[in-house]
Amino acid sequence: MFGFGKKANKLDGIDVLIIKTVEAKNRNFYQVVFPSVLANDILSMLQKLEKSKMNQQEFLGEIGGFRIVTHLEAMTNIDILDDADLEARPVHIEDFANILLRRLEHLEESGKMEESEDMAFIMGELTMLRDGSYVPQN
Repeated sequence: MFGFGKKANKLDGIDVLIIKTVEAKNRNFYQVVFPSVLANDILSMLQKLEKSKMNQQEFLGEIGGFRIVTHLEAMTNIDILDDADLEARPVHIEDFANILLRRLEHLEESGKMEESEDMAFIMGELTMLRDGSYVPQN
């Protein structure tokens, strides 16, 4: 971890996860942004998905095989310097959760996904993130 300058108040900032994809056609990485106050829970849930056997392209599409490579904490500002580059634009956690959730729901409906406590937990968390009803665990 690097100590670049002074961090913002954790409650007021936003966090960014840089998520690298294996062989996505449109993106090599995603910048996923969310309120810093939710960071521990979101990072924990996405790490659980990252380590699961569902983290493959056959299950998650272009995001499959992802790796979380960087976590930037409590930022107060993000400037996009190249509007034409899709990867320059951060993806809000609600949108990222929706992408993942749609894939997992499709797998569940088609019977290709095994039911497990971990997957039920992840899908529940993604649903709350997508719907904006996420409450951090204390």
